[in-house]
Amino acid sequence: MTHTRRWPPGKTQTRLPGSQADTPQPAHPVHTTKGKKSMKPNILVCGKTGVGKTSLIQAMTHAGTVPDDAIGDSRPTTEGFDLYQTEIVNFIDCEGMEPGKIHATPDGTTSSDQNPIESYLNLLMSEVVRRLDSNDAEQCVHLVWYCLSGSDARVQPADARMIEAFRDRVLVVVTKVDLMRRNQLEAFQKALFDLVSPDQIVMISSLQKNGLDQLLSKTLAMTEQAIARAGQEVSEFNERWRKYYVNMRDAWQRRTESEAASIIQWAAGRAAAIAAVPLPLADVGPLVANEIYMIHKLGNVYGYAVNETIITMLLGCIGGSVAGKFAASFLPFLKIPIAAGITYGVGKAAKAYFESDMTLDANALKKKFLEGEKEAKSQNWKKTISSDSQEEEKEE
Repeated sequence: MTHTRRWPPGKTQTRLPGSQADTPQPAHPVHTTKGKKSMKPNILVCGKTGVGKTSLIQAMTHAGTVPDDAIGDSRPTTEGFDLYQTEIVNFIDCEGMEPGKIHATPDGTTSSDQNPIESYLNLLMSEVVRRLDSNDAEQCVHLVWYCLSGSDARVQPADARMIEAFRDRVLVVVTKVDLMRRNQLEAFQKALFDLVSPDQIVMISSLQKNGLDQLLSKTLAMTEQAIARAGQEVSEFNERWRKYYVNMRDAWQRRTESEAASIIQWAAGRAAAIAAVPLPLADVGPLVANEIYMIHKLGNVYGYAVNETIITMLLGCIGGSVAGKFAASFLPFLKIPIAAGITYGVGKAAKAYFESDMTLDANALKKKFLEGEKEAKSQNWKKTISSDSQEEEKEE
């Protein structure tokens, strides 16, 4: 694996992990087997300064590919383009878009009549065109990751301009989604749905790194299309991709499953607490809102941006939304286990749905819901409410 840096006047140098720092070395040739080129897709990673572009590349590559000193903790460290090469994919890390900055192209040219947004787009396009002019399919940009930070709370006009420019070849990667409040998350996702398909959006947690597995899957699908267009052997590429990511993917999946289980347990406990309030029917609204929020959170853990269609479909197929069953019960001592059990079942079904890459049919979803609802009966939800209350008192 190599790290090649293209400095702004256009000079190129390569640093190998383990070699003397900043010692210029000849760039490695494209990997070949028996005289035949093996396609390595090129992914252009761009977005504003501080959204975590380089950190994302580091998370998606083996140790040593991206040096720690390349990550600037929200400060700009990338200038021009850095190329991070692995056995399976090349990441082109672009400098971040900054407010008020006129970005120069790698040859140092700028235009006095450009605004910062258009100058950044011009910088990106200059790299795309430079690679296209090589007349080598392996040098072309095959996919764009446009990164946004959830901490910004909304999609800015500059972000929309970049996403629209690469509409057909872009994956929108939203980082730091764990920093967003519920109303911010829903508004943010709705704005993105106006720009691209939900299939082109991946939600990433900055703490647990949830969503990386979904980013990997969607990247593979889009790069396979690019390879097929280039006349390369897709199955051979797919196998090399699988081998490179097998251990990383296993770790991501275990972490994601643990986080999803915690969210379901939390939401079911919250439902039990809401149901404990002695107000007939007044708690149905908050309970439904709790279900919807849980589905949003679970979707984000698996990297999905959840829209109203997904929520309606999930609750409709499951047939177990807390509203109907809960409203039918006027016995106070039944409210807590019913509310917790239904929410737990909905969570289990939603978890299975996202794990299946949103392919489970209505019968399978219903089965997962009933299994979860049954499993919830073995838990003492009143004790859960008491424990949560004690924790809140400690925090205060």
